[in-house]
Amino acid sequence: MPITLITGPANAGKAQVVMEAVRRHLAHGHEPLLIVPTREDAEHYLRELAGESSALGVHVERFEGLIGELVRRAGIGEPLLGALAREHVLGRLAARAGAPSTPGFVRALGELFAELRVRRVTPARLAQALSSWRAADGAQAHQPELAPLFAEYCATLERLARMDGEQRAVRALDLLRQRPALWGATPVLLYGFDDLTTLQLDAIETLGRVIDAPVTVSLAYEPGRVAFAGRAASFHALVPLASEHRQLQARSEHYAPQARAALGRLERLLFEPDAAAAGRMDPGDALTLLEGGGERAELELVASEIGSLLAQGTAPEEVAVLVRSGGADTDLLEEVLSAAGIPFALQRPKPFAGAAIGRALIGLLRCVPGPEDSGELADLLAWLRAPGLLSGSGARGQGVTLADRLEIAARRTGGLSAARARELWEQRNWPLETIDRLAEAQARGGQALCERAARELHWLFCAPRRREAEVLAPDARDEASALARGRRALAELRELARIAPELAPASAAELARALEQLEFVGVSGAGVAVLDPLALRARRVRVLFACGLQEGVFPARGRPQPFLGEQERRRLAEVAGLRLGEQEDVLAAERYLLYAAVSRPQERLFLSWHVADDDGEATSRSLFVDDVCDLFATSLLELRARRPLGAVDALAADVPSGASAPVRSSVGPPEGAPHRTHHGGSASHAGGRFLRDERVLAQLRTHVWSPSSLERWIGCPVAWFVDRMLRPDPFEADPEPLARGGLAHAALRDTLAGLARETGTARLTPGGLATARELLDRALAEHEPDYPLSVAPERAIAVRRRLRADLERYLEHAAAAPSALEPSALELAFGFGEGEEAHGEPSDLPPLELAGGVRVRGRIDRVDVGARGEAVVYDYKGGRAPAGARWIADGAVQVALYMRAVEQLLHQQVVGGFYQPLTGEDLRARGVLDRDADVGIEPVNRDQFEHGELQELLAEAVAAAVDAAGEAGRGELEPRPPTCAFAGGCMYPSICRCER
Repeated sequence: MPITLITGPANAGKAQVVMEAVRRHLAHGHEPLLIVPTREDAEHYLRELAGESSALGVHVERFEGLIGELVRRAGIGEPLLGALAREHVLGRLAARAGAPSTPGFVRALGELFAELRVRRVTPARLAQALSSWRAADGAQAHQPELAPLFAEYCATLERLARMDGEQRAVRALDLLRQRPALWGATPVLLYGFDDLTTLQLDAIETLGRVIDAPVTVSLAYEPGRVAFAGRAASFHALVPLASEHRQLQARSEHYAPQARAALGRLERLLFEPDAAAAGRMDPGDALTLLEGGGERAELELVASEIGSLLAQGTAPEEVAVLVRSGGADTDLLEEVLSAAGIPFALQRPKPFAGAAIGRALIGLLRCVPGPEDSGELADLLAWLRAPGLLSGSGARGQGVTLADRLEIAARRTGGLSAARARELWEQRNWPLETIDRLAEAQARGGQALCERAARELHWLFCAPRRREAEVLAPDARDEASALARGRRALAELRELARIAPELAPASAAELARALEQLEFVGVSGAGVAVLDPLALRARRVRVLFACGLQEGVFPARGRPQPFLGEQERRRLAEVAGLRLGEQEDVLAAERYLLYAAVSRPQERLFLSWHVADDDGEATSRSLFVDDVCDLFATSLLELRARRPLGAVDALAADVPSGASAPVRSSVGPPEGAPHRTHHGGSASHAGGRFLRDERVLAQLRTHVWSPSSLERWIGCPVAWFVDRMLRPDPFEADPEPLARGGLAHAALRDTLAGLARETGTARLTPGGLATARELLDRALAEHEPDYPLSVAPERAIAVRRRLRADLERYLEHAAAAPSALEPSALELAFGFGEGEEAHGEPSDLPPLELAGGVRVRGRIDRVDVGARGEAVVYDYKGGRAPAGARWIADGAVQVALYMRAVEQLLHQQVVGGFYQPLTGEDLRARGVLDRDADVGIEPVNRDQFEHGELQELLAEAVAAAVDAAGEAGRGELEPRPPTCAFAGGCMYPSICRCER
């Protein structure tokens, strides 16, 4: 039977001719094989045949299905080495040869070996060719040495009694050439292919010329057309094989009447050099250009147009969106389409770790102790957070909370390894015996490990579905696909471990790395088809969007061969007669791909691009867009739809009914609330927010304030509300400055108290400096467990040394400037109820009472008292200390309130108050001192005040504190970005949403 070659342009009706041939074979009692490029094409044509009641007896397959049938009929029984097992074997062999074993290198090596198999190049032939090339040109040996590596690969497969996919396909074709009767007379029809690989051409020749089976090949090709130049090689390879060549002419019946002229013109004239002679025309609505300021803006334009089409009655299944890697981010497209409420179907490769069960299994494997022991906290959490894993723990519904609590505890204590995180978990919860079972399987070998991992993968999939005989929802398809792919991969590796333990993963960590390279086909819903351009060659759609038409993306740049580049391959053919595939003309191939894409729509075509990335960096649109525009009136480009970068207008989806919109400051102040201005210059309630809950307000009216809490409110009430009222659990360990400050306070307290016990005075003098240093060392060692300086042990050592050096510098500074005052109270607490005092000496002092019923409690670092009862208050600071003249402007009221507390509660005459820095170059205390007091202290000149000025300053500080407490009692939450964060700006923008 002849090979029938059917060629013609994209709109020649080749599909109808092929389908007629299918029906003709059925009528003659044959069961034909229809071979199409993609799985989606197979489903499409199977549905079409079913609609005609012709599906019975027709097998619609991809080319892989044809190879499978060839293997079956040839009777090849040798087992196949799976793709993942093959990559693992190649990685092992490459590592033995001293070559890289990275995933990219191994993948490229596998592609080269597959090409050698298809071209029937033996290791000896490759070695001979490379040797001849080196002898002729003096070329250096290709690194790594390919011939020995290929020979070892072939020998390894022979030793394992396994075949790779290409070897098995070639073996099947060779056997069928020897015994054609094994195939029979089954007709084969290939449709939708625009290019053919070496293996596909081999299969066509074997079936049609050697076996003499009926073979029909449909190929998109038209002689003399620039658009088809990239496909000429396949055409010229098929013509000598064909007994019949049917050249079909262009037809336009499949175009909608209103679009026939424009889309037909595009199909006939795209890339043609004489297109300008045909003049220009207005494309009408058949062709539309979309230009986005950024990638998101472009895709939002696309979503808007699709939404309009659907609203006008276009079915989602009649619309296709073409995207290409690098031109449009499919994750972003998925997000934009979902936000616009557009149903879509997206099939794309996803990493195994992209599925929840894949991520969980990889994390679990990394937690197994082994030679590498590289598991981290994130790995354990990835497993524990797998859907349904913790829901049956006896506290149903708390699984996520348990994992979150573990993460918080681990981060705060520095337990960032999987082993340490497991210890923390088991201290609070139950033993994680699954890890131990995997460790036991690991000790028994790779086969047992893979078996155990497969069981855990199955359990992870079943965990959220236990006792629920549910039909998988659309959002669970990815998990099911990942389960199937993972089980196949683990079966491959288990079999490899059985026949060749030395080549299989030897540890759980190695198995995790192998699974990381795994991919599965992700499936999202139904509706608008999101496709790669190569996936839309065998069928038509009503409306097509070609997105991401960027220079360097469409047309794509050529990718050089990783091994044996184009010049090397050409020289091998010349010198040694070894012909390997040469790189195709990339631009010609890209021209055809665009031609094929724009010929698919029947009614409307949209071309889109973006002029900048989402960071504002300029990008260039594809020159192919200009090729299209050259065929039509200039108005096509001039009237393109545009959307600027970062636009947030009406194209954004509305907030669904019942959903919570972001809280904005649209509520006015309560009736009677005062309107006053604070430091920082902004009006208090211009766009302010208010607490309304009476229970919270009642609590705030009776709240006992600390001076630091009042300072936080003065800095920003919203930040105070988050820090002090909401009190979110800290996610990380205490910041080093906070831990350092706590340890410094405790160490100085004990140092001065110990100095008083041993020398009779807590004053620092040159004579007592040695004793103070010894006491400081003991105090630091005693209190450090209570104040972890860093979760990183190596950093904790450095922080500890620096803190000790800083405190010793302070002791030396204080001893060099002796004071006549005696430290009489250390960590003096006031206003704490029973059981609330955590540090320092117990105290029964009541709170400080201020005007308006405001009460204050706190802990004063040090109170020094003179012989006549004069008192000076000190508050230690880690760094810069505010001068007294800046207290009110900076909202620093702490020392002023402490001074009032000592006056009111201890009935002593307070003549000064200072912030004492413990670090930095300048260790001089800054604050206020009554100029009339004679206490032997020499402050900075600007810190001395007349008695009246000092009292006025303290009164202002107390008034600011009372004012802040009053605002809190009224629930006035005013955002104050200038003084919220340390260096200005909002501390909690996602909560505050301050727009200033």
